[in-house]
Amino acid sequence: MTVKRLPPALALFLLAPLVGEYLLGNIPLDVWAPVAFPPTALLYGCGAVLIREVVTRAGGGWLMTLLLAITYGIIEEALVTQSLFNQNYLGLGLGAYGDVPALGISVPWSVYVLSIHSVWSIFVPIVMVETLYADRYGRPWLRARGLVANALGYVVGAVILFSAMYLNEANDGFLLSALQLIGTVVVVAVLIILAFLSRPSRPSRGPGRAAQTSRRAWSPVALGAFALAAGTALFLLFEFGPDRKALSEPATWVLLSVLVTVVLVVIVGNTRAADWSHRHVYALAAGAVLTYCWVGFMVQITQYGFRLIPTIIQILLVAGAVSLIVIASRSVDAFGSAVALGITGESGNTDKLESTVTSGDIGEPSPESVDETE
Repeated sequence: MTVKRLPPALALFLLAPLVGEYLLGNIPLDVWAPVAFPPTALLYGCGAVLIREVVTRAGGGWLMTLLLAITYGIIEEALVTQSLFNQNYLGLGLGAYGDVPALGISVPWSVYVLSIHSVWSIFVPIVMVETLYADRYGRPWLRARGLVANALGYVVGAVILFSAMYLNEANDGFLLSALQLIGTVVVVAVLIILAFLSRPSRPSRGPGRAAQTSRRAWSPVALGAFALAAGTALFLLFEFGPDRKALSEPATWVLLSVLVTVVLVVIVGNTRAADWSHRHVYALAAGAVLTYCWVGFMVQITQYGFRLIPTIIQILLVAGAVSLIVIASRSVDAFGSAVALGITGESGNTDKLESTVTSGDIGEPSPESVDETE
């Protein structure tokens, strides 16, 4: 069975944990892999589907998706696993490097873990599945019962993971403080508000962005290579900075700041180009996936040692990821060359977008626009 034969919501439900945890190599690829998959899928998969459905029904773009993905990462790492505040999370000693005592967090760890969750666990799977099912872009996948089921699944997954982390002896029953809880809730609320405020105005017929700027975006190949290089830099910086302390703390801070700044400048600058399209969004996602294709081996070996069977499974995961990139690339043209999905809104394929994402679509979707899967 090919991926495209699955209902899109189910495809995203499965892909989010497979990319977010298994391709990364975070979960030992032994008997624990199938045991860990159900709760991981409930948290990651249901979270990704909910974000996609909320953005679609609200008429948002990729910026709204990214802001909600960051929100997801904060909820998971601050409230569920509490790794942002637990300075000795799983006995790793994360807070001993680059920590800010007033906040109770380690900046390198916070940037790293929120980046991998918002980009790889949520944003990338959504982009890949949206690309695979280009004919259903801008249309809700689920009815109300499906949304409720996903919300419940997400809560169940969160409770299971929270319980597992709380009961883990290495965490010694850690619970974040009341002030940290309040601060997290405030940050989450602000991000959600910003996400909804980021919704683009309804696209108008006409010349669109081409009349506003003559700047051209990087080629999709260049953007994909940039995503691969930036992702690689993030993992190497964390691996040889806070983890192995091969870099001094000031050097880690400087390099991390430079990396984040460069990524923001490049991506924001490109999204404002006249020819920014879904091809560019897809290229960024594909480059990010390729990052995990090699990082997964490093994570598996450094965390669990070299073992033959897990290495073979990791190779199979990489082969599946590369195949997914190839299959999805064949659907990119279905979006048209000028579907601009980014900070300044959506334009280009206006007829399709207006017929699928309008103010009337915010409520209950029509039966013909929704998957049979609840």
